Amino acid sequence: MAAGDAPGQGLPKPLARFGERTALEIAVENCAGLARPIVVLGHQATRVRAVIPPSTRVVVHPEWRSGQLSSLRAGLRHVRQDSPFLLYPVDYPLLTPSVIRRLVTAFRRGSARHNIIVPTFHGRGGHPVIFSPAVRAELTRARTAREVVRKDSGRVKFVPVETAAIEKDFDTPTSYRWCCRAYLRQRR
Repeated sequence: MAAGDAPGQGLPKPLARFGERTALEIAVENCAGLARPIVVLGHQATRVRAVIPPSTRVVVHPEWRSGQLSSLRAGLRHVRQDSPFLLYPVDYPLLTPSVIRRLVTAFRRGSARHNIIVPTFHGRGGHPVIFSPAVRAELTRARTAREVVRKDSGRVKFVPVETAAIEKDFDTPTSYRWCCRAYLRQRR
């Protein structure tokens, strides 16, 4: 999910810089080894599209201001009906490949009753989230993806991770600056 703008920065969130990399580069690299990523664009899509790796499928969602769920639905039109999918908002720059691998492993090893994989840190859930095809139809009717996750906790597998990165996004100039400092500390 890379459709939003970066508040106070005058640029799309996917192009927000963290050291030498953009938020989009971090997200795509974190998902290396998975299926070909689908990146949903909105704000300044033409500008962002120019820097997207050719190995990535692009969906331009003109109604991106309608919210994250509308962008998710736009992306889902390009995912096979029988395929699980990872909901990964681009504004979580502190995520690492090891977090993604842990979630994918939990999904692959999970029981049939676990249709949703949610990372947790000290008991708090975050992103990214993996959904099985079994809940796809619910996402077309829900008001938010969170509503689908919270509907039935018995079908959710909560996967503990060792990082608060799952809950550290940037939605304001202050949270962006905080993420930039944390990203640089993390890379040392």
